[in-house]
Amino acid sequence: MPQSTSPGDQPGPECPDRQASLTGSIKPVNFPGLYPPSITPPEKPLGFLRFISQFVVNPLRGLPRQVYEDDLTLYRPVKGLTVLWVCSPRLVEELLVGDASNLSKSHMAKQVFADTLGDGVLTSEGALWRWQRRVMAPLFRHSEILSYVPTIAQVGEEQLAQWRQSISGSQPIDEHMTSATFTVIMRTMLVGGDRAEGEAIMRAGSDYLSRVSWEMMHALLHLPKWVPHPASRQMRRAAQAMRTALSDIIDRRRRSADGGTDLLARLLNARHPETGEPMTHDQLINNLSTLLEAGHETTAKALTWTLYLLARAPEWQQSVRDEVVRVAGNMSISAEHIDKLVLTTCVLKEAMRLYPPVPVIARESSESLQVDGVTVAAGTQIVVPIFAIHRHRKYWDDPDRFDPDRFLPEREATVPRTQFMPFGAGPRICIGQSFAMIEAVTLLATFVRGARFEWDGVHSPEPVSRITLRPKGGMPLTVTPLA
Repeated sequence: MPQSTSPGDQPGPECPDRQASLTGSIKPVNFPGLYPPSITPPEKPLGFLRFISQFVVNPLRGLPRQVYEDDLTLYRPVKGLTVLWVCSPRLVEELLVGDASNLSKSHMAKQVFADTLGDGVLTSEGALWRWQRRVMAPLFRHSEILSYVPTIAQVGEEQLAQWRQSISGSQPIDEHMTSATFTVIMRTMLVGGDRAEGEAIMRAGSDYLSRVSWEMMHALLHLPKWVPHPASRQMRRAAQAMRTALSDIIDRRRRSADGGTDLLARLLNARHPETGEPMTHDQLINNLSTLLEAGHETTAKALTWTLYLLARAPEWQQSVRDEVVRVAGNMSISAEHIDKLVLTTCVLKEAMRLYPPVPVIARESSESLQVDGVTVAAGTQIVVPIFAIHRHRKYWDDPDRFDPDRFLPEREATVPRTQFMPFGAGPRICIGQSFAMIEAVTLLATFVRGARFEWDGVHSPEPVSRITLRPKGGMPLTVTPLA
């Protein structure tokens, strides 16, 4: 199996150009190496009660050391609960691509998102999923996405202006990244949306996800939906607030003379290929909520962790800043700059390796399967722990070290697609992956060129899985705007 490798200790150019970046290293001069916070796994699989208690606090704490070292780990703590952790890129490829038709969205995923996303494109299956994905796909063509770059850059400049006006140097970076990426979605995919409605949707989504591990635990144990858990009431309230705001947006657009050309217009105009029927009101809400939540939350977390790593590695931060200035000068980032921001992209990808925006994928076997000689019964929870695969001892050299050199084009080409998969894999790979990458590169370049980010030397955030990967305690960084 090809492995990703890290470079030697030889220093590279402090401000590489694209050609220099292809010579084998973009490492800044005298970079001492960085091992940012991770999870200390238990030495062996936890007992049932201990597993459940850790799962509610942070599902990643339940992953034993074997998951970071072995290809398969079967976990059967009690009768009726079987989890297969699949960590070999080869086996992930076989399951998510080769055997995709024999796997379904897990019961856990369906229950967790039932109140918010319903049967939208993220959670539906079969013909309904194929139709909804086909409706959305044209908005995510590469040429279409590049046309959004000026809007994305403008959002980044507005965030920089807010930092310049702030009297406090310390900023809640996680909150600001969530706000910035949500604004991008509203301006590109939901044109003309009311700002107050957007903020209500953003708050409701954040409230829902902050408590989601309770619902995940509830679903993992196959408890009936009517059995409450400690966060049931708050999560239902947040889901209802989000769906009500989306319903109001849809109703207002229907009354408008200008139908628009954004995602909502496309959904309103969509007709089922067999019946000719339009999407129902609930289906419209389901797909808008999927876009607004999945479409901004993941990118926000990728940027949050990237800025944290750059604050911990000021040499890399300066190299990124130098590249952006060399490529774009003082101009706003434009479509023509994206492919030239090689180092910036490498840094972003390495951040997503260490802190994948979605740390776990779950599926369920619809029939009995053989996985590398292990018999998997129908109904088994098949879990692909992306967080562990991205730090796997067998497939990465020095996996806990921050090293963007891994993603130099010629080195990334040797890495199997299911060894690095921040956007998932297989037929259900994230439809918005290109949008997310272009958005993240544009915003990161804008932020790093316009400000310096510094770590306080104390805060060491635990990566916490709440569907997306959140930093425990938030992400306070000192932001100093640059002239």
